[in-house]
Amino acid sequence: MRALRDNLALRAAAWVLFVAAVCGAAFFGQKCLFALAYTWNGDWTTTYAFERMLMDREGQVRDYLQYQVDLNAGELDFLDREQYSTWLEGTQAALAPENTNFRYEILSEDGSEVILTNGSETDGSLEEQVTGVFYGVLEVQDGQVLLDSKGDQAAAYSSTESSMEGTVIWAVTERAVLRCGVLQPDQMTAQDEFYDLSTLYDTYADHFTWYVALLSVFLTGALLLLLFLLWAAGHRPGEEGIVLSSPDRVFSEVWLIALLFGTLLLFWTLARYEEQASWWVNRGDQDMFPVLLAAGTAAAGAWTALAAGFLRTVTVRLKARALARTTLLCRVVMFLGRRLWEFFRDLPLTWKAVLSFFLYVIAIFFADHLWPFRYWYPLPGVIINLAVLLGLCWWSAGFWRVRKGTEVIAAGNLNHQIETAHLPGDLKRHAEALNNISGGLTNAVNEQMKSERFKAELITNVSHDLKTPLTSIINYVNLLKTTQQTDPTAREYIDVLDRKSQRLKKLTEDLVEASKASTGALAVNREKIGLVQLLDQALGEYEERLEGKHLTVVRTVPEGECYVYADGRHLWRVMDNLLSNCAKYALEGTRVYIEIFRGKGSVGLSVKNVSRDPLNVPPERLMERFVRGEESRTTEGSGLGLSIAKSLTELQGGTFQLVVDGDLFKAIVTLPQSS
Repeated sequence: MRALRDNLALRAAAWVLFVAAVCGAAFFGQKCLFALAYTWNGDWTTTYAFERMLMDREGQVRDYLQYQVDLNAGELDFLDREQYSTWLEGTQAALAPENTNFRYEILSEDGSEVILTNGSETDGSLEEQVTGVFYGVLEVQDGQVLLDSKGDQAAAYSSTESSMEGTVIWAVTERAVLRCGVLQPDQMTAQDEFYDLSTLYDTYADHFTWYVALLSVFLTGALLLLLFLLWAAGHRPGEEGIVLSSPDRVFSEVWLIALLFGTLLLFWTLARYEEQASWWVNRGDQDMFPVLLAAGTAAAGAWTALAAGFLRTVTVRLKARALARTTLLCRVVMFLGRRLWEFFRDLPLTWKAVLSFFLYVIAIFFADHLWPFRYWYPLPGVIINLAVLLGLCWWSAGFWRVRKGTEVIAAGNLNHQIETAHLPGDLKRHAEALNNISGGLTNAVNEQMKSERFKAELITNVSHDLKTPLTSIINYVNLLKTTQQTDPTAREYIDVLDRKSQRLKKLTEDLVEASKASTGALAVNREKIGLVQLLDQALGEYEERLEGKHLTVVRTVPEGECYVYADGRHLWRVMDNLLSNCAKYALEGTRVYIEIFRGKGSVGLSVKNVSRDPLNVPPERLMERFVRGEESRTTEGSGLGLSIAKSLTELQGGTFQLVVDGDLFKAIVTLPQSS
């Protein structure tokens, strides 16, 4: 089917066949009309052409008598007499029985005597020869022969009618009776107009069924070809979709004007055609029929081809959905509509509401008072109010959808997209803006997470690369420490190398653990752990260091053990970082307050101390990586302890909080309570 549709040669042949089928339908349609004109009344003698021919022959009889009257009057000069004699001979020859199938008799007024006839007594009476007898009254007034045709009603010519003065027509005084008719088809001997009319009638009567059948065939073929052409229109070989050709890009108004002009020209042609056709049909002149048929066929074929071209281009534009943009009026209306819509759309929401209200008031006024709506009061107003109500419900439903979507996004679901289909204009733009914000936030979060992962991986990789040379350094330092050094300075240098290498090792381990904790790459094995017992073990570990800093630990714990649901290894590291932070940064000679307290479903650990240096950063910044309370960086801390403690606490399902009040530093770790 696609090969047939895209075959240009086949489509060209289809156009030729379509025009030929239309011309054939027009040709045989005219044949049918001509046949109906002659056979509609069922007899060729009842046609208007027969009546016209009969009247012409009656006129010849009248002229024949007129010539006789004029010659008998004796008032003509020689030339007129010769001319009248010639006319008389020609008319007498035309009425001769061998030249015409028309038969006539002129009877006396009472019908008792045949004054003149072109028939023969051997052929029988006039009624026996002709298809029907027609009557007329002949009389002479002031030298003029008058003929009053009376059809076939013989009673109209009785002698009881009022007599009129007249001139003698041979032996007839006052008036005479004309009886005439046309021979029956089987008795016709002359090939005159009556013979041609009878033959034409028989031809049309015999072939009318064929004309109708051929007309139906050509019409069906034209319709099928047109459907094929419309189906294939707009397609080109090797191209997908509908392609507009050059005629399809012409404005539709041009096609419409051409079609309108062609239609007016067709109507004018049909009017002229009908006039000429009526004339020649009524005359029964077959010589003009080919000219009429050719003119009618050409006019119908040309107009149908133009109409089919218009229908084709409209079909292609509809297929391509380009009818509006290829129609000048539509483009103008759409341009003005877009400008008005853009003006209304760009108005502030308040002005839109005001303008909509005034439009509503105007519509209600016209619906209630303008003709013809006022005769249907209050139905038009009710319809407008229902439409406004539906619009408000539509707007409210859209607003509810946008509000729900906003709440979902605000709850943290940045991947949520508000459905914008079928939303009012302002709400749709607002929803699209929210979707864009959600998408932007999602992208920003993804980029941030990507950056964090990259930094964590970088730290892990760098730390791993540092471990190998650092391990070698520590091993060689340990070897140096076992040797006998006589130089006190060398011994001091070895101690410095030992401290710094250990510090670098601790920093490397902290870096690795911080990166793993922040990315959640650490394994967490949560179990029931006694927090008081773990705290006592940690204090035992740090007792010597804290005493070396002259720090006094004030321990406050509730009665009995406080069990938490946590990972023992990670929880130990949290306590280790907090106590190490105290040992490094607490003011010497002060107290360190450590407290364990129970909450609703949780257990908290609080560590408070007075900072040695002023805390010139907020608590949130203290929990960032590589941030310390003192900015001089002269202490041995790495700035990762609190960050690691926070990450490990959150990995265990707990919370980590810092409170800074002047020089008072307080860390609170809260973990889920275990039963």
